[in-house]
Amino acid sequence: MVWLATLPPAAVYAVLALLAAIENVVPPVPSDAAVALGAFLSVRGLTTPLGVFAVTWVANLAGAAAVYFIARRYGRRLFATRTGRRLLAPRSLAIIEREYLRFGVAGIFISRFLPGIRAVVPPFAGLVGLSALRTLVPMGVASAIWYGGITILGTVIGSEWERINRIILGINRTLAVVAVVLIAAGVIWYLRARRRRQQERVWHATRDALEPGTPSFLEGSEIAEGSARQAAALLVLELAYADTALTEADRDLVAAHLRDRWELDSQGAPSPEPEHERQTRFAEYAGRLRGRFGQNQRLALVERMWTVAFSDGAIGHHEERLMHLAGELLGLGKEDLIEIRTRLQTPREP
Repeated sequence: MVWLATLPPAAVYAVLALLAAIENVVPPVPSDAAVALGAFLSVRGLTTPLGVFAVTWVANLAGAAAVYFIARRYGRRLFATRTGRRLLAPRSLAIIEREYLRFGVAGIFISRFLPGIRAVVPPFAGLVGLSALRTLVPMGVASAIWYGGITILGTVIGSEWERINRIILGINRTLAVVAVVLIAAGVIWYLRARRRRQQERVWHATRDALEPGTPSFLEGSEIAEGSARQAAALLVLELAYADTALTEADRDLVAAHLRDRWELDSQGAPSPEPEHERQTRFAEYAGRLRGRFGQNQRLALVERMWTVAFSDGAIGHHEERLMHLAGELLGLGKEDLIEIRTRLQTPREP
């Protein structure tokens, strides 16, 4: 962001306004750092603190208002698409809904300060149909506090820059060592967590299918049902990967069908565990799932798995084996599976 210092004042304000506005669409945009630098440049006379605050606050609120009105009119149709679910993660929406239900309008205000969540506040408000007044007022106040604080901080740092610079130079080496250690620890933690998740893909797929994190205002809707069925399809795929009884060609057939039908993300197929290790791991998962989810939830998941994977007959000859694995994983008996399959295969009376 140092290149801002080389621009004329009007261009600096324009860049700050653009970054503050598009932060509502692209959260990783470094608008906070740009605002701090804009305030810092006020010490050099290139900007003014009041100008930096006014431009960024108005632009940010205008961008949030635009996202809010677009989401209110077109949000549900967008959210029903695969791209929409990536832009508006159901879990993020559920977090904001929880804060809104707990605190009301104050929840909108609080959520606007949460990193990684605040950009979802405007589309959330539009999706649930909150009024413009109940949405834009708390967001405007929160943005004023946020950008006002950053502007003040940047101005103070700028006025004390020489003294701060001497202090920074004195501890620079220590900070560099600490940073290297923290980065190394972070890399190790990430690699271990990624490896652990890869080893427990079936567990994570099962938990996501049982606990998709769909906000209540979408429950029962076509959008929520589509997300739940995708999660169930992913679980069937992971069961196929984990099953040593299926050949590689069998697993490829199941994967191709489910990915084409349910638009599952492509990911490498793990090597199946030895059968005794799989049985031990599934027994552990079954115990954890029984303690966390009721039988009705687990039965509903098996029903959804049958519907998404076997109801069209494309991979029906693998049905018995994969349904057996599902029962083993979820702690359900053979009688439960037979009852579900019989009920779903019985034609309904008109």
